[in-house]
Parts: sequence; C-alpha cells; structure tokens
Amino acid sequence: MKSCSPTGLPQLTQLQLPADGITNRSASLQSLLRRIAEENRNGKLQAFYSIRTVAKHFDVPPARVSRIYRGLSSERVLRMIWGSKTLLEPQALAGNGHCKSIGIPVGLGLFMESVEYRETILLLQSEIWNHEIEERLLFFRNNQYEIVALCTQNHHPRIDTIVWLFPDGSSKSAMLRLRDLGFRVFCLSNQLITGMPDCHLVSGRSSIRTILRKEVLRI
Repeated sequence: MKSCSPTGLPQLTQLQLPADGITNRSASLQSLLRRIAEENRNGKLQAFYSIRTVAKHFDVPPARVSRIYRGLSSERVLRMIWGSKTLLEPQALAGNGHCKSIGIPVGLGLFMESVEYRETILLLQSEIWNHEIEERLLFFRNNQYEIVALCTQNHHPRIDTIVWLFPDGSSKSAMLRLRDLGFRVFCLSNQLITGMPDCHLVSGRSSIRTILRKEVLRI
C-alpha cells in the first residue's frame, strides 16, 4: 500500500537514503529532503511531507526530522506552521531580498536606560529603511514571550522576519517558538546562544550592517 504523499511529490515508499547514509544519516536525509523540495517548488505554497510520516518511513526519531525541517526552514526552502503542517516555500519568496516586513524586538526597560542599546536599535532600523523594507519595532516590557503574542494574538500579518538584537539566554525559547510558527528568526548577539540557529556574532569584523545584508537580506 502506497504512503499518502502530498500532491506533486514523490511517494515516500520510492525514496531511499544513499548507501553511505548509515555513517551520517541526518545529513543524508537533510540532503535528500532539500533536493526534493527544491525540485518541486513553484510560485505557490504547497504541502510537504509531514514530520511524522518521514520519521516513520526512514525509521528515525521525529525530533531529528524536526531539527532537519528547522534547518531547511532557515534556508527558506520550507515553511513550518505550528500545529498545522509543513509547506514548500514559494520560489518567488525564497530568493534574495524578499522580506515583506522585519520585526525588531525591543526591551522597553533597556531601551529607556541604555543610550548604546537605543542607538544600536536605531542603526538597525535605519539600515532596513535604506534597503526599502518595511520594519516594525516590537516593544516588550517584562517577558520575551510578549513578542510571540504580538506576532500571533495581535498579529502583524505582514511580518515574516524577526531580527533580535542582543537577546539574552532567556529569549531562546521565544525565538524558537517564533521559528516554529513560520517566522524567519535571526539573532545578532555578542555571544553565541547554543542551539539557536541563525545566531550571528556582532564584532569589529562582522558589523550589524554586514550581517543584515549577508544573512538576512542575502545581498
């Protein structure tokens, strides 16, 4: 009996990992899924294989498949929608510079107290304006999860990308939650946040402007 695969995609029963996949099964599976996604994208959102069916077919833990999907989401190949399904990112949105609107989380207390933080936020805002992309400052007072609420319950429908400046370790769960909801999330930090994809270190050699252009806008 054939597995039920989304329309237009190869049946999972027809897919196998290469012979060398045993040595690095996760990398082989990610490479296979990336190739299928890239070969089958068009100008519209389309359904992709569910995490559960991929995990069952290839006999790997669902958590591992979820990590692979998050990686492909950060590459703008897939779009993960929390509690729903995984979609192929349309080709028109997957290329260079296609941010609709960028949300910038801003800690209200730090913004009021720190001139340096305030100037850095305004610098990022100015750089986004210079590339003619819409942005929104998303202020939170006490809890970083206020950002999740702003982007969902009170939603900003145009925001598809979050650029979080200098988040602390407690922000990690909120950033991962936003990724699970389908947002592209980038953290620009002076220290690496372990387990957070798209965490980029700001330094003298890699400025906010450089990271924005190279990693977020990809120009």
